[in-house]
Amino acid sequence: MPMTLATILDTPAAGPLRQALKQALGGAEPLLIDGSGVERAGLACLQVLAAAGSAAAQGGTVFRIDPAGPPLTAMIALAGLDTLVPLAGHDAPAAATGHHVPVTA
Repeated sequence: MPMTLATILDTPAAGPLRQALKQALGGAEPLLIDGSGVERAGLACLQVLAAAGSAAAQGGTVFRIDPAGPPLTAMIALAGLDTLVPLAGHDAPAAATGHHVPVTA
């Protein structure tokens, strides 16, 4: 199921985004999200995307942001969520594949 993210993903957008993702993840269809138009993304929406990515992985549903524009990609990385939010063109994160990568010191 294709979905397009809003240009501004601020705190007020988190609730509607959560509801839309929850509904979209209710089916078995892959969820491909166009994030190319995102200009700003706040932490609340990034957390919603990370939670959706985790839920999709647990349910065996394909979930990917494709394409993700530079502002969204940068904000995901800055928030440290790049291992939880699957972006096209990046290695599949552990959460998206169901595999856990051990952390070594």
